[in-house]
Amino acid sequence: ALFKLLDQVSTHRRDSDVEDLNPLLDQLLEHTFDHFAREEKAMESWGYPEHALHSKEHQAMRKSFIESLRQVVKGSMAIPVFVQHVKESFTYHFETEDMLFVCWQQRADRELKRPVPIRVGG
Repeated sequence: ALFKLLDQVSTHRRDSDVEDLNPLLDQLLEHTFDHFAREEKAMESWGYPEHALHSKEHQAMRKSFIESLRQVVKGSMAIPVFVQHVKESFTYHFETEDMLFVCWQQRADRELKRPVPIRVGG
């Protein structure tokens, strides 16, 4: 959904009707922040040991995202530059930090489902 919204944003030019672009930017912001909140809640519920560090990275991404949006709204950042920046940032985050969580989660899940060995004798 994030990349679909970015694709919709990329079809607009700053000199186009701002009234068309602003709702898309609002949706993009809401979707991004909701995604981070859901992910952080999942990490916390799973007991992910890197939860606090990952949350700090989300906070830095939120800050950068908002600053970039401000530049787009002011007209000091071209929409294609904004879209490319967000796509690259989020792709990098998904492929690195999020994958660390996914791998940890899969390992934890396998360990929980592993049968407890029965000791005989000893």
